[in-house]
Amino acid sequence: MATPHRPDNAGTGPAPVENTDSAPADYDDEAPRVLHVRLAPWDVVCTAALSILLIVLATETTWPARLFGFLGNVCEDETCGLVPFGVDMYIHPVVWGGIGAAMTAAVIGPLVSILKGWYMSFWPVVALALIMFSSVAGSVLTIFSERYWH
Repeated sequence: MATPHRPDNAGTGPAPVENTDSAPADYDDEAPRVLHVRLAPWDVVCTAALSILLIVLATETTWPARLFGFLGNVCEDETCGLVPFGVDMYIHPVVWGGIGAAMTAAVIGPLVSILKGWYMSFWPVVALALIMFSSVAGSVLTIFSERYWH
């Protein structure tokens, strides 16, 4: 694109084009690309500690029963009343989708961060936030639907 005025310094223009009549470069002679992994020790330690804490919370405590205890109140047979917009049909997908997204964030997130050179200690926190969000959203849907079931 042309500029409306000439620059003050005549040397500041586009770089000169070299000989374009030459044959294209042969990429077989090119050196293979090397993947450089950049890890900070504190980031690895924090990620491992938070991931272990998340696993312990999910398997060795009553935390899942407290977060997802409302699933025992979900009406799943055909005797349930109709809920506006079929909201009750979204309770299980929201809960299991949130749990699946949290597991994906906790496992695949750090791997992607390693390859991209990002910090990775935030992924277990994202996984915890996803679990909390799915619990709250499922609970709200259950509380709303209970009025119409009984």
